[in-house]
Amino acid sequence: MSRLTLRLPESLHRKLVDQAQREGVSLNHFIVFSLTRAVTVADLAVQKEAFERLRHRFPAQEAEVALEELLAART
Repeated sequence: MSRLTLRLPESLHRKLVDQAQREGVSLNHFIVFSLTRAVTVADLAVQKEAFERLRHRFPAQEAEVALEELLAART
């Protein structure tokens, strides 16, 4: 586990504390959850862009076959 010292504006700190209390979790837990969610959203955006590039690269029929092959290989 890593440690990070972070300087925050007092107003942001108060908002984070309030939100953590509403969620019933520690401030640390809430910040870790929020950062994880933000990183996941960013990863999904990258994956969506890659999918869109592939979608335009292959005709629909070929894409359907390729997708079925990929899904079959995952299981």
